Amino acid sequence: MSVQNRYNAADRRSESLIDLCEQEQLVFLPWAPIQDLDRNRTVQDVARRHDATPRQVVLAWLLARSPQILPIPGTGSVGHAEENIAAASLELTPDEVEAIGKGALPARSRTMISGWFRRHLAG
Repeated sequence: MSVQNRYNAADRRSESLIDLCEQEQLVFLPWAPIQDLDRNRTVQDVARRHDATPRQVVLAWLLARSPQILPIPGTGSVGHAEENIAAASLELTPDEVEAIGKGALPARSRTMISGWFRRHLAG
């Protein structure tokens, strides 16, 4: 079973849902994981430092956030797919991971979970 919800460097309102996925050992699929890259100066700066693309930096940031996150970015070519795959080997520092998330929407104070989802978690 997996959970999919909007989550990216500019919109982290699903933070508590990712924490729940970690607790319940569920996969979290971030929807729109590479949105709003052009507006995040930190992503641009980190990309330059690592000689990487902003997309690679954001994918590496998602992978650093939680082992439950499985980003599935779209691709239109083999070269683009290779760039996305290379993001898995990009190692960001803890400070870079934290800095990328700054300026994002704050996490919600509580997670809204549907009754169906709650029943299936309970078994």
